[in-house]
Amino acid sequence: MERGRNAQYAAASGIIAVILMVVGFFVVFSSDVPKLDDPAQDWATFYSDHQDRIQVGVTIVGIGLFFYIWFLGSLRDAIAASEGGTGRLASVAFAGGLIGAVLFMIVITATAAAAFHPDEVDPAITRALNDFGALVAAPAAAGFAALFAASSLAGYRHGAFPAPVAGIAALAAICQPLAYTAALTDSGAFAADGAITFWIPFVTFVAGVLALSISAVRQAGGARVGAQ
Repeated sequence: MERGRNAQYAAASGIIAVILMVVGFFVVFSSDVPKLDDPAQDWATFYSDHQDRIQVGVTIVGIGLFFYIWFLGSLRDAIAASEGGTGRLASVAFAGGLIGAVLFMIVITATAAAAFHPDEVDPAITRALNDFGALVAAPAAAGFAALFAASSLAGYRHGAFPAPVAGIAALAAICQPLAYTAALTDSGAFAADGAITFWIPFVTFVAGVLALSISAVRQAGGARVGAQ
């Protein structure tokens, strides 16, 4: 793993990413958000009434994704240094995280498109864009699950991360596939905006990235101090 202060800064990009993504998300969906099964007109009104707020929130999330991608590089470095060999787990973690990021970019692009000209399009189109963004989050779970599963295995097998951090990553990996049920219903706990399908994967994603990022920062800092 790369050593020194620059390595600490790079590893900390995961913390910055989570903060920005959480802030951006709550800016977009802080209030007056319709349910997925509400009429199209309700969604058109939401995007029209809160257009500026939604656009600002989406921009913040987009900036957060930049830092998240940068964090993936540090994560891959930390796993590869401990794993050795061909770096299979490091490659899986990096690829999974990157795939998740690409799909999440599609999510925020769909949201931004719905908020772009909400007063000039049919409400059904606005709702369709919103639905599309909500459903794209489901396959993104596959990438995030691979990211956390590989990180957890690297921690338990190769000591890339402390056991508690590996445990948090394992929990995040297990919870991400709950997002798959988004395609099955538009109401209740298993809908894309429901407690099981959305909130559990979201909270464990935040916890997993924070735990891995903080651990990587400490490793880089400890290695740097020990080398002096």
